[in-house]
This record gives sequence, structure tokens and C-alpha cells, in this order.
Amino acid sequence: MRGNQPLSDMQDTPGGKRVSQLLFGEVFEVEKTEGAYSFGRAACGYQGWIASAALAEPRTASHFVSEMATYIYAQPDMKSEVRLRLPFWAQVKVLGQEALFSRLPEGYVFSAHISQVQAVDYVAVAARFLGVPYLWGGRSSLGIDCSGLAQMVLNAAGQTAPRDSGPQANSIGTPVPLGTSLQRGDLVFWKGHVGLMQDANILLHATAFSMSVIIEPLATTVARVKAQGYGGITTIRRL
Repeated sequence: MRGNQPLSDMQDTPGGKRVSQLLFGEVFEVEKTEGAYSFGRAACGYQGWIASAALAEPRTASHFVSEMATYIYAQPDMKSEVRLRLPFWAQVKVLGQEALFSRLPEGYVFSAHISQVQAVDYVAVAARFLGVPYLWGGRSSLGIDCSGLAQMVLNAAGQTAPRDSGPQANSIGTPVPLGTSLQRGDLVFWKGHVGLMQDANILLHATAFSMSVIIEPLATTVARVKAQGYGGITTIRRL
């Protein structure tokens, strides 16, 4: 199955707490269905329940949304009915072109807002999320959490990444010894948290401290996290 709604919450129990989000067009393998909910696995391996109405038959995507968000219109005309709002990295299937728009099974999307080309600089992609609200389990420009941000921007650059910071700290790139001089693109992990280095000193991350995606000196983050009783940096990974 695939997601047929822009954002669909994956939940720990049917109708329960959000644990992650499935984006439009992403694959979700259904294992069982109970009432209005289906239990299964997302492509990243994350498991949970999702409203069955948010699922559709699978199909192969040809493009992804490369802007922070875009719309699907009923006609190849920006003044026509808006059918869906799609977030960054939503997967779509292009059937043809009409003027400045691409035709999808669901309608029309502005062609300049979709792409087949992977990002070169995932840190630059992450910077586009600055100011986006922090949302536990979020994976979009409407709301995102720390590991969701890392996963999304690495995916955009062609790098597979687990959904949670713990598995990310054990699998992405190669470990860098603590105390090593940092560089752009390094991923810095604490227990239950991850951020990306914008340069040797500045961290970019989605944080519950400000309830948003921010940049700040790494030293500031380290001091605050220690003061809150969560300890120091546990792992550094480099692609």
C-alpha cells in the first residue's frame, strides 16, 4: 500500500499516540487490519497503526516534491480547485506535461516544484526547515522532530537513514572520535537527540527547547543539555 493523503499519522495503537508520519506516496506494508485501522511497516522499518482510509494501492513514483510544499490542482491552472497540499519529499507519479504543469493521477502540480535529482548538500536542505515547528513524530514542513529532520534531508541526498536517532547513531556513515574537530555535515548525537553541523561550530537541529528548527553554537546546546540532566554528546557520525 502507499500513502494517499499528504500526511498520515502512524500511531502506537489504533487512534493512539502519534509515533511518526507517512508522507504521500510512501510505501506502507500492511500486516493486519482491525476496524478502521491497519498495522504495518513503513519503508524505513518503522511500525505502527494508520487509518486505512489513508492508504491506496501501490504504484511506482517517478518524482518527489523538491519544495517545502506544493499543491495539486484540478486543472493545469493555479486558479483552479486545490485538491491536495503536498509536503517536501512526497512521492508522485508524473503521467505527462501540460504547459508549466505536470499531470498526476490526482491532478496537476507545478513542474518546477518536483524533481528526480537528488540533493548535493543535505545541510543546505536542512537549513530550508529553519523556523518549522517542532512536532514529535513529524516529518514535514508543517512540523518535524530531530530524527525526522536528519532522516528526511539524508534521504533527499540519496542516503538511507533509520527513523530514530538511536539507530541513526549506530548506522549512518562512520563514527568520529569524540573531541575531533567537527565539519559541515557531521551528525552529533545525544541520548534521544540528533543535530547536523552547519560548520565546525554551529549546530542545526529540531529541538523541543524552542519548539522549532534552529541554528545555535554547538557549545550552547552542549551546556544546556548537560544542565537539563541529559548528559553529553554520545556519538558523532560522518558521511
